[in-house]
Amino acid sequence: MEVRDVFEMRKEGRLEEAYSAILKLYALHQGPHTNLCMFWCTNDMFKLRARQKRVEEARRLLFQLVKLYPQTKDRMGQGNRAIINAALCMDKLADGFNLLYFMPYYNRMTEADWQPYVAGGHKVPSLGQQVVNHLLKDLDKRDAAYINQVADLFRLAFQKSPYYKENLRHLAQMHNLLGNTGKAVDTYKKLLTRHHDSYLYAELAKLLTDNGQKIALLCQAVVNQRRDEYAAKYHLELAWLMQATLPRRAAYELGRYMEIKRGANQRVAPSAIRLQERLGQVRPITAKEEQTLYDRSAEAVRSILAS
Repeated sequence: MEVRDVFEMRKEGRLEEAYSAILKLYALHQGPHTNLCMFWCTNDMFKLRARQKRVEEARRLLFQLVKLYPQTKDRMGQGNRAIINAALCMDKLADGFNLLYFMPYYNRMTEADWQPYVAGGHKVPSLGQQVVNHLLKDLDKRDAAYINQVADLFRLAFQKSPYYKENLRHLAQMHNLLGNTGKAVDTYKKLLTRHHDSYLYAELAKLLTDNGQKIALLCQAVVNQRRDEYAAKYHLELAWLMQATLPRRAAYELGRYMEIKRGANQRVAPSAIRLQERLGQVRPITAKEEQTLYDRSAEAVRSILAS
């Protein structure tokens, strides 16, 4: 069997057979064509194992790609792109996956890797932007050292897409982590003039100290969240904010939280149980009465954003 026969197997979709065949050829001879075939067969197997959710095998195949890459011709950057895509895939499959390890590959991305594209009729962020989104997805849990490691790549992404929602959100989070709360607040305000995602209202609420403003923003988080299971946490936060000054409204919000959690057979937070004990004798207002607060919150938030 020759390398061209293995490539033919790939074309026919006989991926496991092709991988087994190239392993034998590669063990005997390592030339340009054999190396190239070994790399792409390994990439095929990575994709297959990832689809099958065989995480540890997929992880092993990814690092096999990394070892193969230096001896693989990659004039068009396709191999580099394959490794980046595989790393992003592993980040979805495996908790705590170390994406920073692949920084040399991100730094080799070409201009083509920074171009958005359309897939399935939907606009998709560029590969470079996807990398940045993955690196910064848990930014609120990171420290300044981590920010320094990803800062140059983020600057490049921001330069290419300064109005992209996630870039502005990450900029706000960076400002906050570095102690620039005022700049973070201003960036969230800019975001919320164009986007109305519930999590943006909630994240801005966390940065403010005025309880009235926090309540207004969290009400808008509830209003703009269509899925009850995601709105539950906002109901609970509202309940805690209002339990001292607006106990009947707090009792309603806590009741909504409990209703959602129990309806979905999900665990109720210990803090909710503590609050339930505290508000045990309080009669909640009606949903119609609480809706008036939600309605008023829209105007209150407009004032916050304009200030």
